[in-house]
Amino acid sequence: MKKRLIIMTMMVAVATQFAIAQFYTGVRVGGTMGNISTPTIIDAVMPDFEYLPGIEAGVVSEYKISDQFSIQGEVNYREKGFRLREGMDINVFNIDLPLGVRVDTRLRYIDMPIMAKYAFGNGPVKAYVAAGPQMGYAMNGNIKTRANFLVDWNLTNTPINLDGLNHRRFEFGTVVGAGVEFEAGAGNVFIDARYSQSLSDSFRVPLVDLNIKNHGFGFGVGYKVAI
Repeated sequence: MKKRLIIMTMMVAVATQFAIAQFYTGVRVGGTMGNISTPTIIDAVMPDFEYLPGIEAGVVSEYKISDQFSIQGEVNYREKGFRLREGMDINVFNIDLPLGVRVDTRLRYIDMPIMAKYAFGNGPVKAYVAAGPQMGYAMNGNIKTRANFLVDWNLTNTPINLDGLNHRRFEFGTVVGAGVEFEAGAGNVFIDARYSQSLSDSFRVPLVDLNIKNHGFGFGVGYKVAI
């Protein structure tokens, strides 16, 4: 009798969760600031790697289990990479004129994060935190060089061969974030900030662990509706 009561209680709990659960779908757009982590031996011979601004956009699906807890999956287009900059002054007629070169390495990924999400509060405005794993696939990329001498000059725009021996198209990493969402019309508006870190190397050289990994920040706004 006791075992039957426990089983019935569990069945009621599961049924209640499915009754509460709700699906949401929507879109998200925003900006990114990407960079790479490098080993000390590279830092010693290369200029400082700077954050590269980019864009991201994608679709969102959320499975809401309760008022506080949900699972959110996404498919996003996201730009990653890094920036290098070198500069010097050239004396022309006793006037120091700045001469600079900027190199932007930009890779375009399809990222698929799956995050566990926890919301705070019971009113129309809620704050939340989220975290989970992320898979990525590099579609294409390019290296763009610009020179600055009084005005900006585009020098080169070279495609990156991602099918080369040393580049890895697939990427596995993690993402954490926080944001707020509030009711708006038939759905909810949300604003968030995220940090993502690759756990796999972007480049691979035999017998050498370069430890070059993508990481960066994302800032986005989106809208979702219940379905």
